[in-house]
Amino acid sequence: MVRSDDSSAFGFHTIVFVLGPGCGKGTLCKAVTGRPDINEAHYTHLSLGDHLRELCKQDVKTQDRNVDYDKIREHLKENKLLPADVLIPVLEHKMGDRFSTTWLIDGFPRNLETALAFEKTASTVLPLPSLTTCLGQLGKPDMVIVLECERATAEARFLKRGRESADDKERFARRYAEYVENMKAIREHYRKQGDIRLETICTDMPLEDSLGDFGDSLLSVSALDRDGVEKEWAAIQEAMGKGHS
Repeated sequence: MVRSDDSSAFGFHTIVFVLGPGCGKGTLCKAVTGRPDINEAHYTHLSLGDHLRELCKQDVKTQDRNVDYDKIREHLKENKLLPADVLIPVLEHKMGDRFSTTWLIDGFPRNLETALAFEKTASTVLPLPSLTTCLGQLGKPDMVIVLECERATAEARFLKRGRESADDKERFARRYAEYVENMKAIREHYRKQGDIRLETICTDMPLEDSLGDFGDSLLSVSALDRDGVEKEWAAIQEAMGKGHS
């Protein structure tokens, strides 16, 4: 996250990646952004998987000349990870028109190739990559939150969710094995970055019980002033508690 004396002239944003299959990343992110009294300028949730599925539903060849909709449909149909040259333009298009927000991007990156491509985009846009956050470009995330739970818990959540008709135990097993393998390189990459915080949160317990840890992590990197964020989180946690009492 970049803050400077003249940052208000441009707006700035914070980028948080939230990872972990079947670990409740969407539920936790929506708990932050789904309340009507929380301004979207505070937190913006982008579920990459949901967004890609929405793009596939649209009966159009293109809405943005840099986004390859046909290739997105092809890869999702075959349950394959999208290559960086297809995925990054999708993120640029989605994130390019909103500033002064904390982006919660769940489900990205799913491999090291796309993580590096996300960072590289910033260095090709501006001569000073450190300015990218201030100017609303892609770049390094400020934080990476890895949610973890037992495999059986993740599988049960995945099957209960059932977003697609093909979501079964076999598909989960393939995705989970792929995630575990790819996360080795992703963790190592971010662990070496001195300016990126890498957090791990256990979500084996009911997700409303994990919200406190999730909120504590976000407090340290939010684009809001700290006092404002703490008040928002107190309201969120109170509402979640009432909703599950």
